[in-house]
Amino acid sequence: MILFVIFPAIIIAVAGYNCPGGKLTSLEREQTVTQINKFRSQLANGKLKNKDRGLMPKSKNMMEMRWSCKLENSAQNWADQCALRHSSENQRVEIGENINGFRSSRSVEVFNASAAMHPVEWWWSQLTKSYRNNPSNTLTPDVYSHGQDVLYFTQLAWGKTDKVGCGVAMHCDGGNALFVVCHFAPRRELIYERGIPCKADKHCRTKRCSRESGLCRK
Repeated sequence: MILFVIFPAIIIAVAGYNCPGGKLTSLEREQTVTQINKFRSQLANGKLKNKDRGLMPKSKNMMEMRWSCKLENSAQNWADQCALRHSSENQRVEIGENINGFRSSRSVEVFNASAAMHPVEWWWSQLTKSYRNNPSNTLTPDVYSHGQDVLYFTQLAWGKTDKVGCGVAMHCDGGNALFVVCHFAPRRELIYERGIPCKADKHCRTKRCSRESGLCRK
């Protein structure tokens, strides 16, 4: 299912995310990865609630996301197809995918690409709308038995996933629809590892900790 929504851009400082030949700006890349990491930090620190209104367990070794030009390229290639559906998993082995679309009665060119890159809040909202208590913290059929939309949340919550890249097509349906695709790697069955968020480098398998967010870095 694709929800046709659009979210306002969040203006933040640009740290210099360059992908030669890419269609996005450094600001758009920075906005997207920062928004994802903000929610991952809240999740890792046990500040988010699920559909059962229970706080999600804290996480250890949850990775901080980095932008990947390679994943941006694969996501952009699929977005440009304007299929408004998921790509075949055979096309993206060990790569996860989130999608989002927006239709308008007028040309979507009136919306800037920065705003188009922020369906992240809706993807994360599936935690409170669809995700129930899950003691095993693994992706089982029971997790998505009440709807596939919950997979948009789990895709953003994979603890070991540390790379993301997104693409946006503004020309779909004769210019009246845009299509956003984000690719993630690597993908795992364990959603994330329960434990205490890192406070020092020694708490991370990678030996690098962002003390402010509680996320581990490569």
